[in-house]
Parts: sequence; structure tokens; C-alpha cells
Amino acid sequence: MDGIKAVVLYISLLLQLTGSGSEMVPMRVVNELPSTSYSSLQKLDTKAEEKLLARMKPANVSGPEHLHGLAGKCFTYRDAKYEYVLCPFSNITQEDIQVYYEPYKGILGVWSDWTIENNTFVAMNMIEGSRCGEDRQRSTKVKLSCGAHSELLEVTEPEKCRYLAKFKTPLVCGANAMVVYPRLPEDLQKEWDEVEQDKQDGYLTEKGYQKQLAAIFLKAGLYLSPEAKKSLLLKASDITDQNCKDALEAALQRASELEEDLKLKEDIIKELEKNKNNVL
Repeated sequence: MDGIKAVVLYISLLLQLTGSGSEMVPMRVVNELPSTSYSSLQKLDTKAEEKLLARMKPANVSGPEHLHGLAGKCFTYRDAKYEYVLCPFSNITQEDIQVYYEPYKGILGVWSDWTIENNTFVAMNMIEGSRCGEDRQRSTKVKLSCGAHSELLEVTEPEKCRYLAKFKTPLVCGANAMVVYPRLPEDLQKEWDEVEQDKQDGYLTEKGYQKQLAAIFLKAGLYLSPEAKKSLLLKASDITDQNCKDALEAALQRASELEEDLKLKEDIIKELEKNKNNVL
């Protein structure tokens, strides 16, 4: 943290230097300043891009292999108020695009596992997002549907802190594209066959049947146990260290920008003084 304090003090000194002598008496401008110079001066008022810190690491990529290519890609959707960015098998974020001063930006969930219904992969589960109230974290269910191209269609909040994203892609088109059973290892297929037979024979209730299927999906890595989810959570010390690292990186970047702006302002003042002397 001592390094960050030193950088902060350095930035404070640069701010004082860039501020001093910037107020000038009205005078006739001989040569109009280039627009690039004016743009550079405006950088003094820009805010460093905020970095979002997740509470957990994404789970391993799982599910249909033909969807694994979505990992590392991101898709954007904007409504009247927010911009959403979905990165399958990673996370989904939300940013306020209406507010200029300190707009909200947060994580709506980090990739966890699948929602499976009727032998079909129907949605990706994103959990442990940014805090929402005193004791809740935001989470999102990403429902998949067939479409001509991959696109994030919509994000809504049907329940407070619980979001629903609709994502279409040609990767899920086709009768068997999202069927679970053929994508299981042979031993788990056999186990599922036995569970089906037990249900037909009346040895399992519907609740017992669903419980047995959930156990199979857990073994296949399509569901995550509470223990597995807990293991993905970052320790407070990890988050603090990342915070310090990001703060130091942002401070060093800001110091570099201020140095450039200070040099630019000095060059502009010299040019103006030179032009003024030429006029006189």
C-alpha cells in the first residue's frame, strides 16, 4: 500500500502543477490551437475506467461441446437505461448509460452451471453478482433459443436482484442440439437408464426421480454442489490484493497522462507567448 500512497502524492503534485498558471488574461489568439491539442487538454477531466471485481471465479466450461466456442466471446444489449454485456461461461454485467456522474456498473452474475428440464439444457446460471441490498447478491438466468446469429436479445428483472437474459444463437438450433442424455459418459447413461426403470416400476416418486437425476448431473459436472460453488468464491484477502493492484495500475496510468498533459500545456503556453511577442 506504501507504493500506492507514493503514487497518490505524486499525482497530487502533478495536479498542483497543471493547475498553477492555467488562468490567463484575455488576449487575441493569433493562431487557432489544433483540435487535437484541445482534446488532449480535455483528458484532465476524464475519469479512469472502473474495474469490476467479481466475488467468485467462473466454473469450468461444461454442457454441449458445440457451445464451448462461445467462451471468450461477449455480446452487448442496450435498452433505454442500461448496457448489458454477456460473456458466456464467464459473467454478465450491467452499466447505467443515462447517468453521467458516477453511473452504476455492476456484475449480474458469474458463470456457475446449467438449468436442465425434460432432458434439455435450457439456461445458463450466473450467480454471486454484485451486492443487492443487505444480504443478497445479484444472479441471472440466461435462457437459450434458436436464432440466425448469436445475439443477446433482452435482459429483464422479473424479481428484485434476479435477472432473466434471453440469448439466441444458431448453435442451439436442431432437434438434438441441447439434449442432455447423449452427452453423458456411458456409465452415467446406464445409471440414468436404471433410474428411469425404477420410476416406471413405481419404486421412485417424482421427487425421488428428480433427486436421482440431479445426482447424475452433479457427477457429470453440469450441476455444481454448494461445496463446489463455495470453493470458487474468492477470499477477502484475494479481493483486497486485487483492489490494491488495480488501484496502483490506475494511479500509474493517471500519473503518466498528467505528465503528458503538463508537457502539452507548457508547449501551448510557450507557443502562445511566442505568437504574442510576434504580434507586439
